[in-house]
Amino acid sequence: MLISCAQTSPLTGGERDRYAPAIDSAKTTPYNGQINFVDDQIIMKFNEYIKLNNPSDNIIIIPPLKEKPTIEAKNKKLVITFNEKLEENTTYAITFNGAIQDITENNDSVFQYVFSTGSYIDSLEVIGKVKDAFLNTPEPEMLVALYPKELEADFDSIPLKFKPTYLAQTDKSGQFELNYLKDGIYYMFGINDRNKNLLYDQGEVLAFLGEKEFNLTPDARPYFELRSFKERTTEVYLEDLNFDFPGRVEVILSNPTDTFEISSNLPLVQEETGQGDSLIFWLAESPVPKMRFYVNVNGEIDTIKPIYKNIPDKVEEVDLKHQHNIIKGELLPNENLSFLFTEPIKSIDADGIHFYDIDSNEVKIDSITYNVREVEFNTFGSTAERIVIDSAAVHSYYGRENAEKIELTFKNHNQDYYGALIVTMDTVFSDPVIVHLITDKGELISTSKFQEKMSFEKLIPGNYQLRLIFDVDNNGEWTTGSLKEGRIPEKVVYNSESIKVKSKWEKEIDWVLKPEM
Repeated sequence: MLISCAQTSPLTGGERDRYAPAIDSAKTTPYNGQINFVDDQIIMKFNEYIKLNNPSDNIIIIPPLKEKPTIEAKNKKLVITFNEKLEENTTYAITFNGAIQDITENNDSVFQYVFSTGSYIDSLEVIGKVKDAFLNTPEPEMLVALYPKELEADFDSIPLKFKPTYLAQTDKSGQFELNYLKDGIYYMFGINDRNKNLLYDQGEVLAFLGEKEFNLTPDARPYFELRSFKERTTEVYLEDLNFDFPGRVEVILSNPTDTFEISSNLPLVQEETGQGDSLIFWLAESPVPKMRFYVNVNGEIDTIKPIYKNIPDKVEEVDLKHQHNIIKGELLPNENLSFLFTEPIKSIDADGIHFYDIDSNEVKIDSITYNVREVEFNTFGSTAERIVIDSAAVHSYYGRENAEKIELTFKNHNQDYYGALIVTMDTVFSDPVIVHLITDKGELISTSKFQEKMSFEKLIPGNYQLRLIFDVDNNGEWTTGSLKEGRIPEKVVYNSESIKVKSKWEKEIDWVLKPEM
């Protein structure tokens, strides 16, 4: 018998399961879309054995419950037990965002399950998009929340004190959809709910409607575009501190300040960023285990133990790399040759740096300027057109050196290298308008007041964009929104196409805004 039952072909395990668990509707109570539900428990039967994947985050019940339900996976069943009485005549929608997985391949899916404690399912919906108010870029993973106007609270306290009655989350393109809604008058807020408490907290990004409220009726499917912003505050506090390989410390403050101090159990050197609220420091030695940073803001000292991030798999193979400001063999007019290294520089062997002229005669360069990672040589006005940096001539704080010899040729462009841009706008605005010329990377190049014809001179060849700020308060800068004042951010408009500026050319464009602008 043992011989006859032996396996005569290899065991393969069969074809891989690529499907997520599916609900067995006939054995699920209540069924999806059921009305007049009065029990305190949902039992969902699936077609295979299941397990839960972070249910506290991935199972969302709308309207939210005051008490968290008990959620359990038992073989092929999911059991949700409510720990409070459900509201009467209310439609409940439960979203499963990858929360139910099979036990073999971890297949999961996103689906919605709906039932009502009343005699019908609410069927109204609202769609829309959330965009960054200044950049006009989509805001993914933004919580979009609805609150009924019946709340006895001031507008500016609603997202601070109350959890939403309905909520949704934006997708990668900033789009959102709120379903199974009752008719009524609502407030709408967008919140990047970083701590997932379903409330708006200091430092989080916010959005709301300029008209504050809207009336949702059975004959409408309204579309809203929310513009998100971070409220401006005069208070100085630490927003974030990041600690990255090989020893970079980034400090984000709510506002620029001269009173901020930071220290650690190793010395720090500061890199100039030009921004008072975004500070970069580097350890002057290789990091040690259990690094601590001591931050002094407003006279209060905090001890921070951040996670050391972005450590490569093979630290011993990391090289000291560099960038330089030579573009196709040339420097900008009046510009010195400079290098930016991947680590802060401790020393440079002067005997390992060589400059030569066009005839290969060695040239002496009198001045070298350091800024932590940046090294600038005073080459402008000299006859130097080639640099050779010997291997191991540049030393970082972390014991690394340039592994190979660096050899580059260069010369300065003539003064006529730059291009120019002339912009004509046959438009009249009721509010003052600020005009920004920016690079395709968002770097601000020029700021001016709006005129029907504007000229931008001495531009580095490349791609540019124009940005208009409708300066409603006439303070000469973009003004963000304010929850307390019920004020949305000032409108920002970008030209839709990139503007290519060529060397020694004058580019002319006509910018025609859409009527709604």
